[in-house]
Amino acid sequence: MSNEIEDIQSSRFNYSVKGHRENISFLTNSFLKNSLHHAYIFSGDKGIGKATFAYAFSRKLLANDKTKDFNVFNNYKVNKLIEANSHPDLLVIEPDENNKNPFISIEQTRKCSQFFSQTASISKWRICILDSIDFMDISSTNTILKILEEPPSNCLFLIISHNIGMVLDTIKSRCLELRFQNLSDEIMTNRIKLLKPSILKNELDSLLVNANGSFGKLENLLHSDSLKISNVISDIFEKGELGESIYDFSDFILKDGLDINKFEIFIEILNFKLNLYIKEKAIYNPDFIINNNEIFSIRDSILDLISQERIYKLNKKQTILSIISNLDKITKLQKH
Repeated sequence: MSNEIEDIQSSRFNYSVKGHRENISFLTNSFLKNSLHHAYIFSGDKGIGKATFAYAFSRKLLANDKTKDFNVFNNYKVNKLIEANSHPDLLVIEPDENNKNPFISIEQTRKCSQFFSQTASISKWRICILDSIDFMDISSTNTILKILEEPPSNCLFLIISHNIGMVLDTIKSRCLELRFQNLSDEIMTNRIKLLKPSILKNELDSLLVNANGSFGKLENLLHSDSLKISNVISDIFEKGELGESIYDFSDFILKDGLDINKFEIFIEILNFKLNLYIKEKAIYNPDFIINNNEIFSIRDSILDLISQERIYKLNKKQTILSIISNLDKITKLQKH
Protein backbone atom coordinates (compact mmCIF):
# COMPACT_ATOMS: atom_id res chain seq x y z
CA MET A 1 0.00 0.00 0.00
CA SER A 2 2.84 2.43 0.71
CA ASN A 3 4.10 2.03 -2.84
CA GLU A 4 0.68 2.99 -4.16
CA ILE A 5 0.75 6.17 -2.09
CA GLU A 6 4.21 7.01 -3.42
CA ASP A 7 2.83 6.58 -6.94
CA ILE A 8 0.49 9.53 -6.36
CA GLN A 9 3.33 11.72 -5.16
CA SER A 10 5.93 11.07 -7.86
CA SER A 11 5.07 10.72 -11.55
CA ARG A 12 8.63 9.69 -12.31
CA PHE A 13 8.19 6.45 -10.38
CA ASN A 14 4.62 5.77 -11.44
CA TYR A 15 4.33 2.99 -14.03
CA SER A 16 0.54 2.83 -14.03
CA VAL A 17 -1.43 5.19 -16.27
CA LYS A 18 -5.07 5.29 -15.21
CA GLY A 19 -7.67 6.23 -17.82
CA HIS A 20 -6.88 8.40 -20.88
CA ARG A 21 -7.32 5.51 -23.32
CA GLU A 22 -7.99 7.77 -26.33
CA ASN A 23 -4.78 9.74 -25.81
CA ILE A 24 -2.82 6.53 -25.30
CA SER A 25 -4.14 5.13 -28.58
CA PHE A 26 -3.55 8.38 -30.49
CA LEU A 27 0.08 8.85 -29.41
CA THR A 28 0.96 5.17 -29.73
CA ASN A 29 -0.38 5.05 -33.30
CA SER A 30 1.40 8.32 -34.16
CA PHE A 31 4.66 6.85 -32.89
CA LEU A 32 4.25 3.56 -34.77
CA LYS A 33 3.40 5.44 -37.99
CA ASN A 34 6.37 7.85 -37.58
CA SER A 35 3.96 10.78 -37.58
CA LEU A 36 4.66 12.40 -34.22
CA HIS A 37 4.32 16.17 -33.95
CA HIS A 38 7.34 18.00 -32.52
CA ALA A 39 5.44 19.42 -29.53
CA TYR A 40 2.35 18.46 -27.56
CA ILE A 41 0.45 20.29 -24.84
CA PHE A 42 -1.18 17.98 -22.33
CA SER A 43 -4.05 20.07 -20.97
CA GLY A 44 -6.51 19.34 -18.18
CA ASP A 45 -7.05 19.69 -14.47
CA LYS A 46 -4.14 19.28 -12.11
CA GLY A 47 -3.60 15.83 -10.60
CA ILE A 48 -5.34 13.71 -13.25
CA GLY A 49 -2.19 11.99 -14.53
CA LYS A 50 -0.75 14.23 -17.25
CA ALA A 51 2.81 14.06 -15.87
CA THR A 52 2.53 10.29 -15.31
CA PHE A 53 1.38 10.01 -18.92
CA ALA A 54 4.34 12.12 -20.14
CA TYR A 55 6.85 9.91 -18.32
CA ALA A 56 5.19 6.74 -19.60
CA PHE A 57 5.29 7.93 -23.20
CA SER A 58 8.91 9.05 -22.78
CA ARG A 59 9.84 5.56 -21.56
CA LYS A 60 8.20 4.08 -24.65
CA LEU A 61 10.07 6.33 -27.07
CA LEU A 62 13.44 6.11 -25.34
CA ALA A 63 13.14 2.30 -25.19
CA ASN A 64 11.99 2.29 -28.84
CA ASP A 65 9.16 0.02 -27.75
CA LYS A 66 6.99 -0.81 -30.78
CA THR A 67 4.27 -2.72 -28.96
CA LYS A 68 0.73 -1.45 -28.51
CA ASP A 69 1.22 -1.60 -24.74
CA PHE A 70 1.66 1.94 -23.40
CA ASN A 71 3.13 0.96 -20.05
CA VAL A 72 6.72 -0.03 -20.80
CA PHE A 73 8.31 -2.25 -18.15
CA ASN A 74 10.75 -4.32 -20.17
CA ASN A 75 13.70 -1.94 -20.52
CA TYR A 76 15.36 -1.90 -17.12
CA LYS A 77 18.12 0.53 -18.15
CA VAL A 78 15.77 3.18 -19.51
CA ASN A 79 13.43 2.89 -16.55
CA LYS A 80 16.17 3.23 -13.94
CA LEU A 81 17.83 6.17 -15.70
CA ILE A 82 14.51 8.03 -15.81
CA GLU A 83 13.81 7.26 -12.15
CA ALA A 84 17.21 8.71 -11.27
CA ASN A 85 16.54 11.73 -13.51
CA SER A 86 19.80 10.94 -15.30
CA HIS A 87 18.76 9.76 -18.76
CA PRO A 88 20.92 11.80 -21.16
CA ASP A 89 18.10 12.06 -23.72
CA LEU A 90 15.40 13.24 -21.32
CA LEU A 91 15.27 16.72 -19.81
CA VAL A 92 12.67 17.55 -17.18
CA ILE A 93 11.97 21.21 -16.50
CA GLU A 94 9.99 21.78 -13.31
CA PRO A 95 10.05 24.11 -10.28
CA ASP A 96 13.01 23.55 -7.98
CA GLU A 97 11.46 22.20 -4.78
CA ASN A 98 14.75 22.50 -2.89
CA ASN A 99 14.65 26.27 -3.31
CA LYS A 100 10.91 26.32 -2.48
CA ASN A 101 10.41 28.36 -5.63
CA PRO A 102 7.09 27.65 -7.34
CA PHE A 103 8.28 29.14 -10.63
CA ILE A 104 10.52 27.85 -13.41
CA SER A 105 13.49 30.15 -13.88
CA ILE A 106 14.93 31.53 -17.09
CA GLU A 107 18.13 29.61 -16.33
CA GLN A 108 16.19 26.33 -16.38
CA THR A 109 14.55 27.04 -19.72
CA ARG A 110 17.91 28.03 -21.25
CA LYS A 111 19.12 24.50 -20.51
CA CYS A 112 16.47 23.35 -22.95
CA SER A 113 18.11 25.22 -25.85
CA GLN A 114 21.45 23.60 -25.08
CA PHE A 115 19.82 20.17 -24.65
CA PHE A 116 18.09 20.26 -28.04
CA SER A 117 21.23 21.55 -29.79
CA GLN A 118 22.95 18.25 -29.04
CA THR A 119 22.44 14.89 -30.72
CA ALA A 120 20.79 12.00 -28.93
CA SER A 121 23.14 9.90 -26.80
CA ILE A 122 21.64 6.44 -26.44
CA SER A 123 18.33 6.64 -28.27
CA LYS A 124 16.81 8.14 -31.40
CA TRP A 125 14.87 10.82 -29.52
CA ARG A 126 15.59 13.76 -27.28
CA ILE A 127 12.60 14.59 -25.11
CA CYS A 128 11.81 17.53 -22.85
CA ILE A 129 9.00 17.31 -20.29
CA LEU A 130 7.90 20.77 -19.17
CA ASP A 131 5.92 20.44 -15.91
CA SER A 132 4.30 22.85 -16.11
CA ILE A 133 4.09 25.89 -18.35
CA ASP A 134 1.71 27.47 -15.81
CA PHE A 135 4.73 28.11 -13.56
CA MET A 136 6.69 30.16 -16.10
CA ASP A 137 7.01 33.91 -16.42
CA ILE A 138 7.06 35.73 -19.76
CA SER A 139 10.87 35.56 -20.14
CA SER A 140 10.98 31.81 -19.64
CA THR A 141 8.01 31.33 -21.97
CA ASN A 142 9.72 33.34 -24.73
CA THR A 143 12.78 31.09 -24.45
CA ILE A 144 10.58 28.04 -25.06
CA LEU A 145 8.80 29.82 -27.91
CA LYS A 146 12.09 30.35 -29.77
CA ILE A 147 12.75 26.61 -29.69
CA LEU A 148 9.24 25.81 -30.90
CA GLU A 149 9.64 28.19 -33.83
CA GLU A 150 12.58 26.18 -35.18
CA PRO A 151 12.18 22.66 -33.79
CA PRO A 152 15.19 20.34 -34.20
CA SER A 153 14.63 16.93 -35.78
CA ASN A 154 13.92 13.91 -33.56
CA CYS A 155 13.19 16.21 -30.63
CA LEU A 156 9.94 16.16 -28.72
CA PHE A 157 8.33 18.65 -26.35
CA LEU A 158 5.76 17.34 -23.87
CA ILE A 159 4.30 20.47 -22.28
CA ILE A 160 1.93 20.13 -19.33
CA SER A 161 -0.69 22.77 -18.63
CA HIS A 162 -3.28 22.83 -15.85
CA ASN A 163 -4.85 26.01 -17.24
CA ILE A 164 -4.75 26.05 -21.04
CA GLY A 165 -6.56 29.38 -21.16
CA MET A 166 -3.48 31.07 -19.68
CA VAL A 167 -1.07 29.66 -22.28
CA LEU A 168 0.05 32.16 -24.92
CA ASP A 169 -1.57 31.72 -28.32
CA THR A 170 1.87 31.78 -29.93
CA ILE A 171 2.79 28.70 -27.89
CA LYS A 172 -0.50 26.89 -28.55
CA SER A 173 -0.31 27.52 -32.29
CA ARG A 174 3.00 25.64 -32.49
CA CYS A 175 1.85 22.64 -30.45
CA LEU A 176 -0.73 19.91 -30.79
CA GLU A 177 -3.07 19.95 -27.79
CA LEU A 178 -4.20 16.70 -26.20
CA ARG A 179 -7.00 17.26 -23.71
CA PHE A 180 -7.09 15.01 -20.66
CA GLN A 181 -10.42 14.25 -19.05
CA ASN A 182 -10.87 13.98 -15.30
CA LEU A 183 -10.75 10.40 -14.03
CA SER A 184 -13.94 8.37 -13.77
CA ASP A 185 -15.77 7.75 -10.49
CA GLU A 186 -14.84 4.07 -10.79
CA ILE A 187 -11.11 4.83 -10.93
CA MET A 188 -11.42 7.39 -8.14
CA THR A 189 -13.44 5.03 -5.93
CA ASN A 190 -10.80 2.30 -6.30
CA ARG A 191 -8.09 4.78 -5.29
CA ILE A 192 -10.05 6.07 -2.29
CA LYS A 193 -10.75 2.55 -1.02
CA LEU A 194 -7.08 1.70 -1.43
CA LEU A 195 -6.03 4.66 0.69
CA LYS A 196 -8.90 4.38 3.20
CA PRO A 197 -10.21 0.78 3.16
CA SER A 198 -12.72 1.36 5.97
CA ILE A 199 -14.16 4.61 4.60
CA LEU A 200 -17.87 5.25 5.15
CA LYS A 201 -20.14 5.81 2.15
CA ASN A 202 -20.94 9.43 3.00
CA GLU A 203 -17.20 10.17 3.30
CA LEU A 204 -16.57 8.38 0.00
CA ASP A 205 -19.28 10.38 -1.76
CA SER A 206 -17.90 13.64 -0.36
CA LEU A 207 -14.38 12.84 -1.52
CA LEU A 208 -15.63 11.91 -4.99
CA VAL A 209 -17.37 15.28 -5.33
CA ASN A 210 -14.51 17.37 -3.94
CA ALA A 211 -11.67 15.50 -5.66
CA ASN A 212 -13.53 15.90 -8.97
CA GLY A 213 -11.66 13.14 -10.80
CA SER A 214 -8.17 14.18 -9.68
CA PHE A 215 -5.73 11.95 -7.78
CA GLY A 216 -3.77 15.07 -6.85
CA LYS A 217 -6.80 16.75 -5.28
CA LEU A 218 -7.69 13.52 -3.51
CA GLU A 219 -4.24 13.31 -1.92
CA ASN A 220 -4.49 16.91 -0.79
CA LEU A 221 -8.00 16.46 0.58
CA LEU A 222 -6.80 13.61 2.77
CA HIS A 223 -4.13 15.85 4.30
CA SER A 224 -5.13 17.36 7.67
CA ASP A 225 -4.06 20.89 6.70
CA SER A 226 -6.17 20.66 3.54
CA LEU A 227 -9.18 19.59 5.56
CA LYS A 228 -8.80 22.68 7.74
CA ILE A 229 -8.58 24.98 4.71
CA SER A 230 -11.64 23.31 3.19
CA ASN A 231 -13.63 23.68 6.40
CA VAL A 232 -12.76 27.37 6.77
CA ILE A 233 -13.80 28.16 3.18
CA SER A 234 -17.02 26.16 3.65
CA ASP A 235 -17.82 28.21 6.77
CA ILE A 236 -17.50 31.40 4.74
CA PHE A 237 -20.03 30.17 2.17
CA GLU A 238 -22.39 28.40 4.56
CA LYS A 239 -22.28 30.69 7.60
CA GLY A 240 -21.03 33.92 6.08
CA GLU A 241 -18.20 34.12 8.59
CA LEU A 242 -14.57 33.18 9.13
CA GLY A 243 -14.09 30.93 12.14
CA GLU A 244 -10.80 32.60 13.10
CA SER A 245 -8.80 35.77 12.53
CA ILE A 246 -8.29 36.40 8.81
CA TYR A 247 -4.64 37.17 9.56
CA ASP A 248 -4.13 33.95 11.54
CA PHE A 249 -5.69 31.99 8.70
CA SER A 250 -3.46 33.61 6.07
CA ASP A 251 -0.39 32.95 8.23
CA PHE A 252 -1.45 29.30 8.53
CA ILE A 253 -1.69 28.98 4.74
CA LEU A 254 1.70 30.58 4.16
CA LYS A 255 3.48 28.57 6.86
CA ASP A 256 5.68 25.94 5.23
CA GLY A 257 4.07 22.50 5.09
CA LEU A 258 6.07 19.30 5.20
CA ASP A 259 4.68 17.83 2.00
CA ILE A 260 2.09 20.17 0.49
CA ASN A 261 1.93 23.72 -0.82
CA LYS A 262 -0.91 25.12 1.29
CA PHE A 263 -1.28 28.24 -0.83
CA GLU A 264 -1.89 26.14 -3.95
CA ILE A 265 -4.33 23.96 -1.98
CA PHE A 266 -6.16 27.10 -0.85
CA ILE A 267 -6.51 28.25 -4.47
CA GLU A 268 -7.69 24.82 -5.67
CA ILE A 269 -10.29 24.40 -2.93
CA LEU A 270 -11.43 28.01 -3.32
CA ASN A 271 -11.99 27.61 -7.08
CA PHE A 272 -13.93 24.39 -6.62
CA LYS A 273 -16.17 25.67 -3.80
CA LEU A 274 -16.78 29.01 -5.51
CA ASN A 275 -17.94 27.32 -8.73
CA LEU A 276 -20.03 24.82 -6.76
CA TYR A 277 -21.63 27.63 -4.75
CA ILE A 278 -22.66 29.53 -7.89
CA LYS A 279 -23.86 26.34 -9.61
CA GLU A 280 -26.07 25.33 -6.68
CA LYS A 281 -27.53 28.82 -6.41
CA ALA A 282 -28.36 28.78 -10.12
CA ILE A 283 -30.01 25.35 -9.93
CA TYR A 284 -32.30 26.19 -7.03
CA ASN A 285 -33.04 29.76 -8.07
CA PRO A 286 -33.82 30.27 -11.79
CA ASP A 287 -33.48 34.04 -11.41
CA PHE A 288 -30.01 33.81 -9.88
CA ILE A 289 -28.02 34.29 -13.08
CA ILE A 290 -30.22 37.16 -14.26
CA ASN A 291 -30.21 39.06 -10.98
CA ASN A 292 -26.69 38.45 -9.74
CA ASN A 293 -24.34 40.17 -12.14
CA GLU A 294 -22.57 41.64 -9.13
CA ILE A 295 -21.69 38.16 -7.83
CA PHE A 296 -20.18 37.20 -11.18
CA SER A 297 -18.25 40.45 -11.19
CA ILE A 298 -16.82 39.64 -7.74
CA ARG A 299 -15.99 36.10 -8.89
CA ASP A 300 -14.09 37.55 -11.86
CA SER A 301 -12.20 39.83 -9.46
CA ILE A 302 -11.14 36.78 -7.43
CA LEU A 303 -9.97 34.95 -10.55
CA ASP A 304 -8.08 38.07 -11.61
CA LEU A 305 -6.34 38.24 -8.21
CA ILE A 306 -5.19 34.62 -8.63
CA SER A 307 -3.98 35.29 -12.18
CA GLN A 308 -2.12 38.46 -11.18
CA GLU A 309 -0.36 36.64 -8.35
CA ARG A 310 0.73 33.93 -10.79
CA ILE A 311 2.04 36.31 -13.44
CA TYR A 312 3.60 39.06 -11.35
CA LYS A 313 4.53 37.06 -8.23
CA LEU A 314 2.55 39.38 -5.98
CA ASN A 315 2.50 39.25 -2.19
CA LYS A 316 0.66 36.04 -1.32
CA LYS A 317 -0.62 37.27 2.04
CA GLN A 318 -2.24 40.30 0.47
CA THR A 319 -3.70 38.06 -2.24
CA ILE A 320 -5.28 35.78 0.41
CA LEU A 321 -6.70 38.74 2.34
CA SER A 322 -8.18 40.26 -0.83
CA ILE A 323 -9.72 36.94 -1.90
CA ILE A 324 -11.40 36.38 1.47
CA SER A 325 -12.64 39.97 1.47
CA ASN A 326 -14.30 39.31 -1.90
CA LEU A 327 -15.81 36.05 -0.65
CA ASP A 328 -17.30 38.00 2.23
CA LYS A 329 -18.92 40.39 -0.26
CA ILE A 330 -20.56 37.45 -2.06
CA THR A 331 -22.07 35.96 1.09
CA LYS A 332 -23.35 39.37 2.25
CA LEU A 333 -25.08 39.90 -1.09
CA GLN A 334 -27.00 36.66 -0.58
CA LYS A 335 -28.36 37.86 2.76
CA HIS A 336 -30.18 40.79 1.17
